[in-house]
Amino acid sequence: MDAQAAYQKLYAYTSQRVPLSAADFELMKQYYHLRKVAKKDFFLKEGTRNFLQGFVVDGTLRVYYSDTKGNEHVLYFAFADWWVGDLSAFHFDDAATLNVQALEESYILEIAKEDLEYLFEQIPALERLFRIMAQRTLAVLQKRFLMTVSAHAEERYQELLQRHPGIEQIVAQHQIASYLGILPESLSRMKKKLLSSK
Repeated sequence: MDAQAAYQKLYAYTSQRVPLSAADFELMKQYYHLRKVAKKDFFLKEGTRNFLQGFVVDGTLRVYYSDTKGNEHVLYFAFADWWVGDLSAFHFDDAATLNVQALEESYILEIAKEDLEYLFEQIPALERLFRIMAQRTLAVLQKRFLMTVSAHAEERYQELLQRHPGIEQIVAQHQIASYLGILPESLSRMKKKLLSSK
């Protein structure tokens, strides 16, 4: 993927949500840089400092953390038009606690914190966009939390498939199980049950 096509995707995403002039976008292009992340490589690793935030242009990534026993817990999967990074660490200048790994070849437009802060000052609409995104992210996390505590794993699995058709062709079964908070064997049994009921 070339940089021009990547910038067009960022422009489409941004201009659909907030008013953006051509001059504003030309300024943004100076600070967003295209990065290719090969399958299984990391955009972000826990413990990293001064890392970047990224807009997913193409591909699929998983965002997860590892507990003290070394178990991985998938928080979410990121697809095209999603933003990835460790938001808390990015804004508080802490070491990252999250990992962002490509599940297939992916392309990301990345930006450093100081550059993003500069763009917020120069382009008020961009700061509004990030406020809208933060509110949306909070709403999605709240919904996910409520689903986790109130819905059965089967319901959460069907909701995931409904939101992201074809996810099983890209994401390994054990990673989907981790996202659902169940064991891979439980997911296998659940899938067999769903197939037999059709």
